[in-house]
Amino acid sequence: IPMSSYHDKWYTRIFSDPKIVEELLRSFVHEEFIEELDFSSLKKLNTKFVPVSGNSRHADIVYEIKSDGQSAYIYLFLEFQSTVDRFMALRMNRYLLEFYQENQRLNGEKHLNPPFPVLIYNGDTKWNAPTSLRELFYKSSVPEKYIPDFSYFKIAINEIPKRELVKIRNAVSAIFYVENSTPEEIKANRKELVSLLSSVIKDEGARIVDAIFERMRKTQKIDKKVSVIKSVEDLVEVTGMWETAVKRHEKQILEKGIEKGIERGIERGIERGIEKGIEKTQKENALKLIEKGMDNSFIHEITGLSLKEIRALRKEKKKV
Repeated sequence: IPMSSYHDKWYTRIFSDPKIVEELLRSFVHEEFIEELDFSSLKKLNTKFVPVSGNSRHADIVYEIKSDGQSAYIYLFLEFQSTVDRFMALRMNRYLLEFYQENQRLNGEKHLNPPFPVLIYNGDTKWNAPTSLRELFYKSSVPEKYIPDFSYFKIAINEIPKRELVKIRNAVSAIFYVENSTPEEIKANRKELVSLLSSVIKDEGARIVDAIFERMRKTQKIDKKVSVIKSVEDLVEVTGMWETAVKRHEKQILEKGIEKGIERGIERGIERGIEKGIEKTQKENALKLIEKGMDNSFIHEITGLSLKEIRALRKEKKKV
C-alpha cells in the first residue's frame, strides 16, 4: 500500500470514532459554539454517494451533530501532501458544495444545515495557505457581497507545542505528539511519551495505544511484531522493544549498504571501486537518516561522513 494511502486509511479509521472526534473538537478547536454541541448525538455519515467532479478530492469524514435541536455538519478534511496547497479553501469549498447539492437532492430540504469544516494537516512544511476563499481573489471594485466566501478551521499538527500536547493528555494529543516527533525525539523523550500514553490507557483503554504503535512501526518501516498492549506495564515493555527495533533497523541499513558497496568494488576488481562503493553507500544511508529526521551529529556518528558533507547533502535534498 502506498504511504499516502496508508496515511489516509489510518487517519480515517482513527477519526471514525466519535469519542476521538469529540476530543479533537474540545481540545483543539477554541470556538465558543463547541460547548453548545450535543456530542451524544454525534453520528458519522456515509459520504460515498457524493459525486466528485474533475480533480476535486472526496471529503474524508463528515459527522452530523445536534446543537439546540438543529443539525450541523462537522467536516474533517485530512491532508497529507508534502507541499502546501495554496488553493485548499477552493478545494474544500467545492467538495462541500457538492455534498450539499447531493444532500439537498436526496432530502428535499428548504434550508441547509450549517457546516464546520476542519483541516487536519500532518506535513512538515509550515501551513501558510489562506484559510479563507475570499483571500484568493484579486482586489477589485466588485462589491464584496458578490464575491464568494468560505473559511475552514486549520489544525496544523506541526504548529502545536509538545508541552501543550503533554498537558492535554488524551488520545488525540498522544497521536499529535507522535506525529510531531522525529524517531530521535521519540527515543530521547521516551519517558514523557510513556507517561502520556499511560494516561490514555487508564482513561480510554489500550486500543488507541495499539493503533499509535502500529503507525509508528509502519512509518518507520520497522517490521517488528510486538505483544498487544493491555496495561501500563505492557506499554513500558513495548516502548523499549520499539526503541531497540529502531536502532537495529538503522544498523541494518548501514551494514547492508556497506556490504553492497564492497561487493560493487570487488566486481570492478580495483580498490578504488570499494572506496567509491562505500562512499556512495554512506551518502545513501545519510539521505535515509535525513529523511527520518536525524540530526547531523547522529548521522556523522553512524555513517562516518563529515558534518560538511552532511550539510551539503541536506542542501541537495532541498533542491530536489
